[in-house]
Amino acid sequence: PQDKMEQFLSYELMVYACRGTDSEKLDWFETVNIAGEELTDQELRNAVYAGPWLSDAKRYFSRTGGPAHTIGQDYVRGAAIRQEYLETAIRWASQGEIIEYMGTHQHDDDAKPLWDHFESVIEWLKSRFTVSRSRFMRGVDWGSLYDGYKNAPYDPEAIEKEVARLIADDDVQKKSGIYPYVLTRDERHLNIRAFSDSVKQKVYERQGGVCPMCEESFALSEMEADHITPWVEGGKTIEENCQMLCKACNRKKAAH
Repeated sequence: PQDKMEQFLSYELMVYACRGTDSEKLDWFETVNIAGEELTDQELRNAVYAGPWLSDAKRYFSRTGGPAHTIGQDYVRGAAIRQEYLETAIRWASQGEIIEYMGTHQHDDDAKPLWDHFESVIEWLKSRFTVSRSRFMRGVDWGSLYDGYKNAPYDPEAIEKEVARLIADDDVQKKSGIYPYVLTRDERHLNIRAFSDSVKQKVYERQGGVCPMCEESFALSEMEADHITPWVEGGKTIEENCQMLCKACNRKKAAH
């Protein structure tokens, strides 16, 4: 209606002009981002680093059903329209230096190199891990794994057998950690199930508080639960496979 149209057209808008360094602008956006639906971190960065490069990057990364979403939806967490695919792609390409990367490329004509890198990471991980398990694969830091292991020899069939075995292992509590573990062999990625306090107490009492390695007596608080047969060799986190070692002996065993 005419009266409503005139009300809109005559409404005065308050406009703030934000000037300063890129960091100052980003801080300002974060300060005012408190009402309605809050912007994601990448949406805030986009407001600061607008330009031809960002416009082209959005063509690849910011549409549901777009190029990045089509090939990466099983491996990338978040929503393309909330700029989370773009954030992931930049993190992978910049080793985490997102702001520096966007500042460097803000005035580039296109974002094709960023797309090429993202596509290379996806193709690499699909060649290594041939069965897609999106529930566990989304959110893995594929960019860092690509940087560190893209040229390492591999056997896709052997990798898949190991992944399937680890997924079925109840002692592996962090299934998404299977993928970095297979490449790095760092058990910390898996969050292996720990012995319960009740098991520790029972084993401690059974040992009489004596460490079986150094044969010295210790308080329970001075000892740690250890897998007699290491988990990596098939040992389970059960009472029969538990021994209480003093902290020094446990460190010594782990080192060997």
